[in-house]
This record gives sequence, C-alpha cells and structure tokens, in this order.
Amino acid sequence: MFEGNALPAQLLQPELLLVAVLALALLAAILLHWRARRRMRAREQQLVKANDDAQRRLRSSLSDTRAMLDQGSAVILVFDRSTLTLLFANRHALELFGCDTVEQLSDTVLMRPDAWQPSPYSLLDFEHWAGMLKASGFMRQEWLFSGADQQGVWMDCYLSNTVFEGRLARTLSANNIHAYKITRAADSLRSRILTGISSSAPLETLADSLCKLAEIRLRDTRCLITRYDQQKDNLTPLGSSGLAKEFKDALPAIPARYGSTSIGTAAYTRNPTVCESIKDDHRWQGFTTVVDALGLCASWSEPVISQKDELLGVITVFSRQPTNPSAQQVEDLASIVSLTGLAIERKQWRKALEASAASERFIRQLGVDLVNLPSGEDFEPNLRYLLHRIVSHYELGALALWERDGDDQSFSCLVSLQDNTRAQGQPEASLVAPEAVPEPVITEALTAGSADYFTPQDALYPRVRLTEEAKPILLAPLSDGQHDDSFIGFLAAQSKYMYIAQATIDHLLVIGSMMRTVLLNRRLVRSLASDMATEQRERKKLEVELSVARSIQMSMVPGAGHFRERYRNWTLEAWLQPARAVGGDLYELIRLPSGKLLIAVGDVSDKGAPAALFMARTVSLLNYLARSMDGDLVGISRALNNELCRSNDACMFVTMVMGVLELKTGEIQWLNAGHSAPMFVDHKAPPRFWPGNPSAPFGVYEDVDYAVENARLQPDQSITLYSDGVTEAFDQNGQEFGEERLLNLGYRAANQGEGLLTYMREQLLSFAGSAPQSDDITLLTIQRHGTIHPVQRDSSKHPAKNS
Repeated sequence: MFEGNALPAQLLQPELLLVAVLALALLAAILLHWRARRRMRAREQQLVKANDDAQRRLRSSLSDTRAMLDQGSAVILVFDRSTLTLLFANRHALELFGCDTVEQLSDTVLMRPDAWQPSPYSLLDFEHWAGMLKASGFMRQEWLFSGADQQGVWMDCYLSNTVFEGRLARTLSANNIHAYKITRAADSLRSRILTGISSSAPLETLADSLCKLAEIRLRDTRCLITRYDQQKDNLTPLGSSGLAKEFKDALPAIPARYGSTSIGTAAYTRNPTVCESIKDDHRWQGFTTVVDALGLCASWSEPVISQKDELLGVITVFSRQPTNPSAQQVEDLASIVSLTGLAIERKQWRKALEASAASERFIRQLGVDLVNLPSGEDFEPNLRYLLHRIVSHYELGALALWERDGDDQSFSCLVSLQDNTRAQGQPEASLVAPEAVPEPVITEALTAGSADYFTPQDALYPRVRLTEEAKPILLAPLSDGQHDDSFIGFLAAQSKYMYIAQATIDHLLVIGSMMRTVLLNRRLVRSLASDMATEQRERKKLEVELSVARSIQMSMVPGAGHFRERYRNWTLEAWLQPARAVGGDLYELIRLPSGKLLIAVGDVSDKGAPAALFMARTVSLLNYLARSMDGDLVGISRALNNELCRSNDACMFVTMVMGVLELKTGEIQWLNAGHSAPMFVDHKAPPRFWPGNPSAPFGVYEDVDYAVENARLQPDQSITLYSDGVTEAFDQNGQEFGEERLLNLGYRAANQGEGLLTYMREQLLSFAGSAPQSDDITLLTIQRHGTIHPVQRDSSKHPAKNS
C-alpha cells in the first residue's frame, strides 16, 4: 500500500501525532491510576484489619481489667475526674449497695442526696472531699454509706487519680469496716454504761444507753427496757428517748401477767418470750394497735433477774419484719441483760439503803411515841394518828390493828384507816367496818405464825377486808408472848396498788412487835382500870412502896443522888433528880482495881417504874462488868449491850456516855451510846461539846461495836455529863433550856472555882421556876484544878463504890 517505509503523508501531520501522544499519555495515566487504586485498596484493607485487631485487643484489655477489678475483695468505684460521674463499679460494690447496674447505683444511691445517711456525712461532703485530690497522690478517709437495706455501712476509702478506658478518672478503693466500727462503738458505749453505773448516773440515762447498745449489736431492731414495780405488779418503760418515749405515751404501764404482751408474759413466766409475728400472736391481743402504729412486727422479751432471783424488769427487742432471734443475737443480748440487771439492782440497792436509814429513824421515833401513848380516852385518837403516819410513810392503801377481846373469845378491830390520797386514775375506795372475828377462825388461818397474804378466794378475807377493793390483805400476827400459836392481836395492811414491797413488810413486822407491846400495855392498863376501887385502896400502900422504891433506886447511885468528892487536884460532883417517884436516869463513879475511875451517865427510854427497873438492871450489870473487866470499855460496852438486849420484850434501851479516867495523868477514854455529847469547859476557850462518834443505845441491837475516843483533861479544864432532862427542861412559858444556854452556863460556871455543879444546878432550877419537871435530870461534873487539894469525900458517898 505504501512504497518502501514511507508513511502516508496524512499520518505525519502534527495534529495526528499530538492526538496519538495524548492518547498514549491518557492510557498511561489510566494505567497508573488503576495501579494506585489497587495499592490504596490493599492499604485500606491492611488498616481495617489492623484497626480490628487493635479494637479486639482493647476490648480484651478492658474486659480483663474489669474482670480483675471484680475478682478483688475491695469495693472499686471509678468516677470521671471532672464531672464525678460514675464510670464503673465492680461486683462487690453492686452487691454492697443492692444495685444491678452502674447507672442504678449512681442514680439511686451515690448521686442522690436523700439516699445518704442523715449523719455524719452527706453527698456534698463526699464531692468536696473528692475535689480536694491533686493531680498526683491519694487520700484516705472513713465514710458512712447507705447499704442495700438502707442501713449505714462504714467503709475505709482510698481515692487516687487514674485513666480508665482512655478517660481521666478517679478510683475509689474501699474496704468494709462496718463490723469493726460497730464493735468499737459498742465497746465504747459499754464502757460509758459501766462508768455511769459506778457513778450512780440516772437510771433513765442508763436505759437509753443500754437500748442504744442493743440496737447497735442487733441490727435493724428497736429496744425497750421496762422496770418491774412490785407494789403495782406492772412494768413501766425506762428511758427518755427513742422507743421508750413512744411507749410511755401509748402504753405507760404493762401488767405483769400472762397474755399482757410478750413483756408481761416474760415477767410472769420468768422465761424468754418470742413472738415471731405480733399480729398473729395471742399474747399481743388487745395491744396490736400500739405496735402497729410504731411499725413493729416481731418481739423478743428477756426477763431481767437479780442475784436474789427477783424480777427487776424486762428487756424487749422489736423487729420491723417477722423473725426469730438467731443464736448470735441471743448471745449478744445476754450481756446487755446482765448490764441492765446490774444498773437496776445498783439503783435499788442505793434506794433501799436510803429508805432503810429513813425507816430506821422513823421506827425509832415511832417506838418512842408508841411507848408514850396515853391511856384512857386519848389512847385510840393518838393510836389512830400514829397509824396514819405509818400509812403515809410506807404509802399503804389501808391499815388496821386488831385486838383480842378481854374474854379471849374473839378479835375486834381497834383502829382502821385508809390513805387519803389516791393514785391518779384510781377510784376512791370506801372503808369497810369489819365485825368481830371468832378467835378459832384467826388461830386456824394464822397457823404458821408469820405474816401472810389473804385474797378474795380465802374464807377469812370477807371478815378482815379493809376496803371494797378486792386487793390482797397482809395479816401479821402479834404473839402474846406466852404461846407461839396464841395472839394478842394482828396487823392488817393493804397496798395502795397491789402488793406490799418486801422491805416494807419487814418494817411492818418490826412495828408489829412494838404494837404488841402497846397492846400488852393496854391490856395491862385496862386490867388495872377495871378494878379502880382496889387501886384506890392500895394507892396509899403504892405510894409508900414507890417511896421505898425511890429510896432503893437512889441508893443505887453514889451519894443517893447528891455526890461530891475531892481528890488532890480533882473535884467530882453528881446530882440526879427524877421527874417522878422513880425514874430512868443514872450516874456512876466506880473505882477500878487498876486505880482508874469509871464514870457514866445514862438515860433509860420511857419514865417511871419500867424505866426504874431497867435502870436498876443497867446499874447492876455495869458495876459487875466494870470490876470484872477492869475498865475495858470495849468489852464492858459490848457485854452490857448484849445483856440488855436479852429478853428485852418491852423494846427498852438506855443511852449512855461512859468513860475511864486516869486521875494521875488526866487521860480519859470514853464512848457515846446514843447520848447527849459531853460539854468541855476550858478557861482559855469557850465551852464546847466534845465531838465523837455516837453509836446505838444499849439494848437496841446485839453485837454492836462501840467506838472508843481518847482525850486528856489538863489543869483548869472540866467536863460535864448530863441527861436530856437538862437541855429539855422548860420554864413556865414552855421555853426550852436548850444547848446554847447550857454552853453559856458552862462559860459562866468556869469562873465559879470549885462550885461548878452547884452553880449549874441553881441556874437550871431558877430557869424552870415553878414549871413541872418533864424529865429526869442528871448532872455530873469532873474538874481538874491547877493546884492539888487533900482528899475529901462527901460523907453521903455510896459505900459500895469504894469496895
């Protein structure tokens, strides 16, 4: 077609060549682009594969991290560093707070202000604490969170910075120290309770602390302590806060009987009482509205028993859910029950001690008043007044004294009365006028010869009932002293509430023994009064006999009532003037084998013949014991007291100041058995009463140890022993001589030289004037002079004292 190698001219044109070049270039470009896209696609696939591998590795790492945090024993919480948003919570955290997801934990527990415990921390406190953490380091603090059951849980928390899942975060690692904190709190509270018990803290305060201790040891419970009142036979809530205050408002008193809640049932049976469901338990019937209002569903009551096996109270644990106590809870409550018993028993001991001291003073004064009861028409009004004092002092509801009639065929009510004040809410009870009861009925009912209760079911009850109220009556027989089964009368007592306290019963028995003496004296007086004609015929003879008795009695003391002796630089004087023909005052000056001098001044309870007989017995015993024991005051006082207590059915006693004087040195040992304190006179100082430690009078209690005091009489000093007839002497206007006048008299008498007793006697008689003498008067003075006088003795001195 072409000749040789020549191309057609048309192909060699520039336009065609350019097109060809462009086509080739385009083809090359397309080829290069295709190769580049292939390389890019391969690279993209490599990157996707690498990214997938990295994502797989990251997910595996996060999974391993979370699994590792779940496997640990600590609670782990991860928060966003800037917003404090909860990012992660391990399994222990979710279980502790009772949540299924992290979002639930954050929204319902941690970041919800009202989900935190009321104290001591709040959400704001936690946020502030977390914000205090710096970029590096960590912080530690104990926090109280709300657990799954809305109860507080103490955690020991560590907060540090970290990176979590590529985000800046803070990690909270916490250990549950709730049991440790609770144990510490319980131990601290127990120590405070023991300190409060030893320091006699108020029982209400101790009860609040004991309830708090029980609620700490027994989680999700409420505790109530009730105290048993023996007289009312019920239980009252103790404490001023918490459940005690709510119970006081709703149920202030719970009867101690079966079926009166688990509390009353436990008190009645003296055994633990468990009510798994209060609303379904018959022992709470009639009381369920009270516990329903308080949101209580189950109860567990433990009686508190004293060391003497007496009921002190009941401690009750309530739960908001039906439940039974576990073995651990029983063990935990046992120690709290012991502490409760210790607190109540110590308070009762202290109260009983104070009441015993008060009752001792009351009974002592009552004994004096009973002995001095007038006879005749004034007897019953005065006896009624004394019984009213007994009713008021021991808070009795009613009291009666029964006496066996003169024919010994029946018992009649001598005096019967009731308390005028009634407890709040109690109706006024009218007094029943009892009729005479045949003697065999009383003897058969009181065969045991001891105090016993009688209830409406007993046959004797209608005959001796005091009021229309059907309460138990306590009968205390009064023996006539001749036969154990023979009674001169009996006391009938009824409580203001239900039963009489045992301590009160013991005191009533003592009072009954004094009442027995009153009835014996009354029977004696009535026997004497029944034969007035014979008495008048014998009056003159009796007056002669009393005169002889006075002479005999006065002869039993040195100098027959007027004694004076001077020995070297000593002057000893004594004066006794009975208020009646015979009396109960005495004085003694006895030379001992050792050369010492025993001095004594005494005053027998009561006046007249009984006192004179008791005085004669006392003087005889004192003379014998003084010489046989050669002035051993401890032995003399103990033996004299025990002898006077023996066969002392009249409950008489003698007060006495007794001493042993060494005339050479002025040393004196002395003791005071319930007598007036001696007056000490010194020229260099105002007169004063010698201090001492008075003990019980002779004849009241057996085996009493009397405290012996030591002193020394210096020259120009004196002591004066006296009976209460001196200080209780009255003038015509009824004004008492008193101790102040005696001290002033001693001050002036100090300047009278050797006439000390004479001056004091004249001043005392001048003060009394023509007023009748109300009591026996005895004065004994011992003076030590600065100079030595020859021995002088009064010719009328008692001859027996020198033997």
